[in-house]
Parts: sequence; structure tokens; C-alpha cells
Amino acid sequence: MRNFYLFRALVCPALLFVHTAAWAGIEAGHLRCEYRENPQGIDEPLPRLSWQLDAGGTRGVRQSAYRILVASSAARLKQNSGDLWDSGRVASDQSVQVVYAGKPLASRQPCFWKVRVYDQDGTASGWSAPAAWSMGLLRPADWQARWIGRDETPRDSRLKACSWIAFAKTANDVPGLRYYRRTFELPAGRALIRAELSLAGDNAFDAWVNGQEALKGRSFSAASAKAVTDLLAPGRNVIAVQVNNLGETPNPAGLVGALTLTFDSGDPVVIATDAHWKTFGQETPQWQQPAFDDTAWQPAAVLGEVGMKPWGDVTGHSDRILAARMLRKPFTATKKLARATVYVSGIGLSELYLNGGKVGDAVLSPGLTHYTARTFYVTHDVTGLLKRGENALGVWLGNGRYYAPRDNAPTRTTGYGYPKLLLQLEIDYADGTRDTVVSDDTWRITDQGPITANNEYDGEDYDARREFPGWAEPGFADAAWPLAQIVDAPGGALAAQMDEPIRVTETLKPVTLTEPRPGVFVFDMGQNMVGWCRLAVRGPAGTTVTMRHAETLQPDGTLYMANLRGAKVTGRYTLKGKGRETYEPRFT
Repeated sequence: MRNFYLFRALVCPALLFVHTAAWAGIEAGHLRCEYRENPQGIDEPLPRLSWQLDAGGTRGVRQSAYRILVASSAARLKQNSGDLWDSGRVASDQSVQVVYAGKPLASRQPCFWKVRVYDQDGTASGWSAPAAWSMGLLRPADWQARWIGRDETPRDSRLKACSWIAFAKTANDVPGLRYYRRTFELPAGRALIRAELSLAGDNAFDAWVNGQEALKGRSFSAASAKAVTDLLAPGRNVIAVQVNNLGETPNPAGLVGALTLTFDSGDPVVIATDAHWKTFGQETPQWQQPAFDDTAWQPAAVLGEVGMKPWGDVTGHSDRILAARMLRKPFTATKKLARATVYVSGIGLSELYLNGGKVGDAVLSPGLTHYTARTFYVTHDVTGLLKRGENALGVWLGNGRYYAPRDNAPTRTTGYGYPKLLLQLEIDYADGTRDTVVSDDTWRITDQGPITANNEYDGEDYDARREFPGWAEPGFADAAWPLAQIVDAPGGALAAQMDEPIRVTETLKPVTLTEPRPGVFVFDMGQNMVGWCRLAVRGPAGTTVTMRHAETLQPDGTLYMANLRGAKVTGRYTLKGKGRETYEPRFT
């Protein structure tokens, strides 16, 4: 099997200043509305307009005045009719943030504009090339769509069977360090495949396995987890944990977690925090070693199961594994089309498809916000993708930062709930009528698609055997997909995304390829960047390619991962086994 990697570079564009070809006299170009080129669906009622001057290389030229025309149609603008706003000649050198001062702009209003400028001698330029913007849905009453998705009850994580244990007999203990040990034997005759240690401590902990540093944590509500397979040995092993209870007076203190052992056959073995652990109140030499004699240590006090007060729920790595949702809606366009506009917010992250084609060139959309304060929607003109007759909408919903329960490493993130969608497609017909397709409980949804896990820190898992060919096209059989649920709104104000979307701007190829260990290939892109890998591969169905990412290398040529702390930064692609397959992630 041969693996090929390309790196896709992503940037959030800022304003780009372009010098156009030279000509005689002063001219205005590079027109911007709200800092963007031809933005769609803005919600600023008094947009700010900007342009750049070009004097063809002549020095000392300056603007002394301007005139702006804004029209309700391209045809009117071509006739120099500013039926929305004709500023007249304004004596000013201002060319940035000129505030629109015309007629009030309503929801959905298309606006076409141009500007001419006057130099220091009062000589007028020609009219600039036309530009445009459109207004979004400015009032809550303009929205007929409902938030939809699939809310789930919290899933049991590996911590659900664990209990809080403590040195003291109650949840409160004096500030200071407490020490815990749990010895165990690896079962004979079973091949160990993986061992993962998952712990949370109040307030902080450091853990060792067989005397080797294994794991740290700084939260009682989010467990830290790490694979410790290589630290275990046949026979007797020990987990040793130091917990630091901070503060000046007695306060809650304890430890909770488990070591999960997975073997080549049979059920996993879970070594959870319980009365089999031992604890001591002061540090003793060699206490982290398997051979240490802990007969003088007392059994840990079992305080109660995960979820008990004062700690409440504890999230673990398994709790942030959530498959991407796929939603679809067939509909019919009954007449000759004039224009079709879609307003969409899919949070955490989304990709929109119409009749099988992706809408727009953005990735990782919409932009990140504090969702209880504000949620972005984006606007697309989809006239060219719509057809008279049968059509279909399809939406991928990824987790992004909306569904983001995570450990404290590299940073604790706020989770807001399960991914959800708000979508309103307005179809304007040539006869002046309009049809509206909205997100509601008639849409179909599934989480059984190929993206089985996605997280901005951890990566994306994609199983190509689970694909639904044609799922975003008319005629797809979706009867087996459940109906979507009407779900609560995020809570914040709904606002048009004001900044440029994230886009792929460059494709890079590796500069070197090494094999530091058999079967492990390191593709070095030659620079640090923001992006992801695109994989082209052939192989049998069920084969999984694992891709890990790092910023630098170890001396032995392998990836240096320590600075990434708890982030998995790992993508997995499982082949469907049908010739050459190409994959790049959507939601990481």
C-alpha cells in the first residue's frame, strides 16, 4: 500500500492591497463594503464603504472629493441611477469607512455601487468598476427556520463505573499532598494491546506507572488520559498518584479514574478507583515503585460514584468522541428561477451541499463565537446550483468548539451542546413569487456516516466503508434515516458573519520523506503552518492509515509530541478497497 500526503494550508484572510495596472489620472479601485469584497448577507444597517486610489505611479496625487452611487439593481447602476443613494460630490479625502447615508436598507436588499474620485485639481476620474453587497435577514421575524439536530443523553464514559476515593473519610480534607497506590498483575496468557490511564484529581495530580512519569491533571471536572502501554511489564505493576489539595482551609479533595487494559481477545480489564487502592499522608522514598512495601498504608475511603456532589460529572476523552451528523432535505422548485439565496448556520462546523455540489469555498465554517452571546450565519447565492424540478439539500455537521468537552491539556474548552443546524433557502421565481425551504422536523438526519469522530484538537476518523453515495442529491433513499429533532437555539444573538471565511489558499508537497521505524513514514513539509493532510491511497477494504501531526522532530527522526500535551492530533482513514481513494478531513 502506498501513501501520498499533501498539506492543505488554511488562512483567515485579511485585507489584501493590490496595485493594479497603471493608467493616466486618478482612479478608484479595490472596492470594499464592511472590509469585504462583494459581501453577501450583511446585517450592518449603515455599511461602511472603502476604496483604494491608483494614480498610475504618479507621485503627489491625492483625493479631494468623491461621489458614490448605490442602486437597487445592476441595470440601474449602469445607467448611473443611484436610487438607493447618490452622495453627490463630497469634498473629502476620506476613502475608508465612508458610512452609507442613503435610503433605509431592508432585509434581503441587493445593493450595487460604484465610486468616482476627484484629484487635488478637481479633475474627476471615471467611474470605478461596479461592486455589490446584499443585506441579510435583519429581523428575527424574517427567520422561518427552526434549529434542528439530534440531542443525545450523556453517554457512559469509562469513568462512569469509578468512585471518588480520598485519604480522609469525608469529601473535605486539609490542604496538602496525599499519596495513592494500586498494585495489580497483568493476566497471564493474554496479549496486551493497549493500556490507557484516565484520572481526575481535586485540585491537581501527578501520576506514575512503575516509577515512570505517566500523567498530570489540573481539573476535577475533566479527566486527563494517556496511553501507558509501554510502561507496563509482565507480572506486578503499580499506579502511583500524588494529589495536591489546594487552599487554606479544609475543602473537597480526592481522586477518581481508571486504567483500562485491552487485550487481543476477551473483554477489557478495568482497574477503577475503589477500596482496593491504598493511601498515605506523607511522601515515602520509592513509593512509586512496584516493589515498595505499602502494608503500612491505609485503604482509601470510597466517597461515592462519579456524579456525586460536590464534584458533579467528570468528562473523559471518550466523551468528546462524537460522529458527524449528516442531514438532508429534498424539495421541488416549481417555476422558472430568478434567484435563490440560502442563509445557514451549522454549529460547531458545517459544509452545505446542493444537488451534490458543495456550496461556497469556505472550510471550518461558520466562524467561532461564544455561542451563548452570538452565533454566526453565512449567506450564499445558490442560483447556479438550483434547477427547476427536484432538488436536494445536504449538510455535514461537525463538532467544532460547540461540542467540545475536553481535558485541561492543552486548554480546557467550553462545551455548549450537540451540533445543530439553522437553514433558510429562499427561491425567488421570475413571476415575482417566492418559495422558502427551512430546517424543521421533516429533515432526515443520521450519525452513521463515515466521519465517526471529529475534534479540532484530536483529529478526524473517517471510515470510507460507511459512505452514502449520492446522499446530497435528489432521489437518494433516506427512509431509514431518523427525522431530525427541533432543538433549543444556542442562546445568543444570530448575526451575519462579518469576517472572511477560512479557505484553502495553498497546497504544499513534502520536502523530505523518512522511515525512522519500519512502517512509520515521516513527511516533512519544511515549514510550520495551519492546515491538514490530503491522502491518496490504494489498499484492501478495512485497512486503516493513521496520520499524526507535529511541529518538530525528535533526534531519532520521530515526531516530537510532548509540546502538544493532551491533543491527539491524529487522523485515521479506513479504506473501502475500491481502487485509488482520496481523502482530506473536514472538521479538524
